Amino acid sequence: MRVRFRRLMVATTGLTYVLMLLGIYTAAFGAGLTCGARWPFCDGWLGLFPANIPSFIEWFHRLVAMITGFVILGAAYAGWTRQDDRRVAWAITLAVGLLPLQIGLGAVTVTLSGVFPWGYAPSVQLLHYTVALAILALLTVATALTVSSPPTDKADRRQFRSRLRWGVLTALVLLPIQYLFNYGTVFVYSPVVQIVYYALSLLLFALLVSMAVWTARFAARDSARAITRVSQLSTVGAVVLTAQMLVDRQLWGAVSPVVSDGLTVALGLILLAAGWFVFRGTGQLPGQESTVHDSK
Repeated sequence: MRVRFRRLMVATTGLTYVLMLLGIYTAAFGAGLTCGARWPFCDGWLGLFPANIPSFIEWFHRLVAMITGFVILGAAYAGWTRQDDRRVAWAITLAVGLLPLQIGLGAVTVTLSGVFPWGYAPSVQLLHYTVALAILALLTVATALTVSSPPTDKADRRQFRSRLRWGVLTALVLLPIQYLFNYGTVFVYSPVVQIVYYALSLLLFALLVSMAVWTARFAARDSARAITRVSQLSTVGAVVLTAQMLVDRQLWGAVSPVVSDGLTVALGLILLAAGWFVFRGTGQLPGQESTVHDSK
């Protein structure tokens, strides 16, 4: 049962990730209003199906959004009935609580039959993305809690250290690659480039959230200052990355790349600091013996 629930959480979080990318592509392609603003209907047969390729993109996005919503509801039910960690259940439940707001913002974004002419305003789109990111973060927290457990012996502690090291190294590799697809760097900021940029950004975001969860959980058990610092840095890094992603939506016209570049540099410094705490020779990582103690 535990394995099946873990797989359910990974699938739910992954589907939410795909849905966010679909939403970004829909907006970047200019297909957000192609269903004639007849939410939840479209412009094809009986209003249930799309009439052309652009409206198909918006229609397909809505279809995946509906499926994802039901999957999250199912995960919440399983969280309360198929596992014992109430933190997991509450994280999914909070994500479910945000679903009505996200659905409403989606409707307003496509102007809800013209009732709200300001529906496609940058502020509404930004809030729509922010709520989606909050849902993804909550599901990531639940998944991270599900796939990990506190270390109980030396083997677990070594595995934990290895996971942390690989996590920091992966983040440090992802960041410069992500930067190449950022607005105003190497490539023209086309819909495809935006998808690649946000695919990498959301992966990095999920990694930082997961690291924050794992380290906070283990630091509380082992009272390790180095791990506490890694947890704090991972949390701050996720916040900085969130700001970068919101800026790079470019919803108010061409925002100077300098702003995004500054956030990228800040995130890089945060990751380097986290790496220092993870890799330093006398770091107080769980299960890591002090070199000073060994010398005695």
